[in-house]
Amino acid sequence: MDNKFTVTFGQLPSSYINREHISENICNDFCLDFPLSHIYIISGVRGSGKTVLLTNVSKNIEKKKDWVVVDINPNREILEQIASGIYENTHVKHLFLSKSFSFSFHGFGFSIEGDTPVSNVKTILEKMLNVLKKHGQKLLITIDEASNNIHMRSFVHDFQSLLRKDYPVFTLMTGLYENVNSLQNNKNLTFLYRAPKIELGPLNKELIEKEYSSIFKEEKHETIVSLAELTKGYAFAYQVVGYLFSKYRKINKIYEELDQYLSIYVYDKIWSVLPKNEKELLMCFDKDEMSTEELLNKIPYDNKSYSVYRERLIKRGLLVSSGHGKISFTLPRFLEFVLKQ
Repeated sequence: MDNKFTVTFGQLPSSYINREHISENICNDFCLDFPLSHIYIISGVRGSGKTVLLTNVSKNIEKKKDWVVVDINPNREILEQIASGIYENTHVKHLFLSKSFSFSFHGFGFSIEGDTPVSNVKTILEKMLNVLKKHGQKLLITIDEASNNIHMRSFVHDFQSLLRKDYPVFTLMTGLYENVNSLQNNKNLTFLYRAPKIELGPLNKELIEKEYSSIFKEEKHETIVSLAELTKGYAFAYQVVGYLFSKYRKINKIYEELDQYLSIYVYDKIWSVLPKNEKELLMCFDKDEMSTEELLNKIPYDNKSYSVYRERLIKRGLLVSSGHGKISFTLPRFLEFVLKQ
């Protein structure tokens, strides 16, 4: 059987659970005459499917004849990338090849219909956006793994300025909770704080079962259910569990490699950036779900601090309140990882 799964982050695999309702909502809003927002932020824990969702929205928008999509690197000068991306886009490049245009991007020489050449990248971009607007074109800027750096802070200011001038520009970005939170809470970026944020939770268990059933047709329903439960709805685990089961065809043979994949690709990095006090709270767990009372008896700090660190871990996507005063891990076999630390 051909492998339908991948452990490569961001790549659209042959088999993945499509968050179609989220993708459609974003696309539909961007395409309205008066959109609710010109910017959306997708947030979630590592491996939750942020990049796949961004890619899916980007591909759907790209199919529309009145859209230009430019993907940029948030760790480089952004306006320059946008201008270059527009100019190199095959869908609209002909608009900038007329004799009335003079364009030398890397030297930033740009003139339109005899105007004096300009060298400021923002001015260049605005002139390009004027051309796009004149020809009924909209621009979607996609940014994967945004963080609070000088390039992103500068871009947010410039993007807000472009919106004030009524340019047809839109942005879709992804980021980890801590990075998005840091960027939004910057006192000079209140515009971004008001941007709609989509926090990716677990995938629907029934959809996972349905997808596994279509791939492993000869397996018993009980086996399919067990595979779906093992993933806990975690997008990356869905891929790894599917890949390993394709390889071994027995659930009890995949645990060791599953733990290795989760640790090397995701959990080691998650753990490395956690503050000491949050790690201490996680290390108080000796089972996948514990009551607040049990944890309060084990924490090395006061109850008030416990509430603060618990809420931070919930926002990071590592813990979830499971009702009746109980807290549990959101990620599959994360307890086993923590116990090894």
